[in-house]
Amino acid sequence: MGIGLTEPHAGSDAGMPRLAAVRDGDGWVLDGAKSLSFAMDAAAVVVFARTGPSAERGRDISAFLVPLDRPGVRREPVPDMGTKAVGRGLAHFAGVRVPADHLLGEPGRGFTQVMQGFDFSRALIGLQCLGAAAQTVEETWRYVSTREAFDRPLSTNQGVAFPLAEAETLLAAARLLCYRTLWLKDTGQPHTAEAAMCKWWAPKTAYDVINHCLLLHGQYGYRTELPIEQRLRDVLGLQIGDGTAQIMKLVIARQVLGRELAP
Repeated sequence: MGIGLTEPHAGSDAGMPRLAAVRDGDGWVLDGAKSLSFAMDAAAVVVFARTGPSAERGRDISAFLVPLDRPGVRREPVPDMGTKAVGRGLAHFAGVRVPADHLLGEPGRGFTQVMQGFDFSRALIGLQCLGAAAQTVEETWRYVSTREAFDRPLSTNQGVAFPLAEAETLLAAARLLCYRTLWLKDTGQPHTAEAAMCKWWAPKTAYDVINHCLLLHGQYGYRTELPIEQRLRDVLGLQIGDGTAQIMKLVIARQVLGRELAP
């Protein structure tokens, strides 16, 4: 199952989709394009389309379950440098008809519903990135403890050990932020700002940590035999999906100041 929220022309501006769904008899007809994960392998996708006349951002957007074997659907692969397992690509819809019961939730409320879900998924993405970084740090501790230079293990150099100690600290702090966000959600408390913090800081921290670990492995870290380069590429991609750092910081500012002072 894929999710089609963003579009090729504007990834971050998901509240202004060009894809339109028009009621036609006992069904809906969709025209437009979406950028989505699992585009090449998913059997169906949840598509968010404009269903009303409102030109206001986030309004009159509805969610539809669209099987990707429908007439008028064309898939286009995207040659991403990382996260290849998700098979990201574009789905083009040209007069694609779906039954009325494929409308999910209330008409015109799809954007609001999906944005509420992001407050959960952003914390999970943060933990996903931190997991990759923590595994890399563990492997790097082992490597620098056994790799020798100038007749002694690399770990005896503070220039090697101290950055890894800093990495352990940063990962622990970011992990606790993600856990706190999920605790706020479980206890029914506001957590939009915290989720945005998780989404921009945890992937960035993880990327920086993995990048340094790769360098500590020297030429071996740069080779494809080790998984470090893959983790680096994958975490880089997760700094983009579900909201870039710039958008997340805007979300945090709006939660603190309100939209009038942080439009």
